[in-house]
Amino acid sequence: MTRDQIIAAIRENADAIKGKGVSKLAILGSRAGEDYRAASDIDILVEVEPDTTFSLLNLIDVEHIIEDATGLQTQATVRRSMDPRFAPHSADDIVEIF
Repeated sequence: MTRDQIIAAIRENADAIKGKGVSKLAILGSRAGEDYRAASDIDILVEVEPDTTFSLLNLIDVEHIIEDATGLQTQATVRRSMDPRFAPHSADDIVEIF
C-alpha cells in the first residue's frame, strides 16, 4: 500500500477516528516517506482534544480503525507524550493527514 493509499484510507475513516477524541493525525517514519518495505507498519502521531477524556483504550481503538482500513499493523503515539529529544529528528518525516 502506497503512502497516498494510506492517506486516503485514513481520511475515509476520519470521522470514526475523530470520534475517539483525536483532533489531528499524522503519519511518520518509513510509511511517510518512500523507504518502506512491504512489511513496514504505519507509525501515527495523534493530538487529542484538550477537554476530551482519552485513554490507552481510545488509542488502541484508533490503531484498530487504521489497521482495518489499510490491512497494515499500526503503532500510535500521542504527540504530547513523544520524547522531546525525538521530535526534532522526525519533523521532516511527518505527513499531516488531518
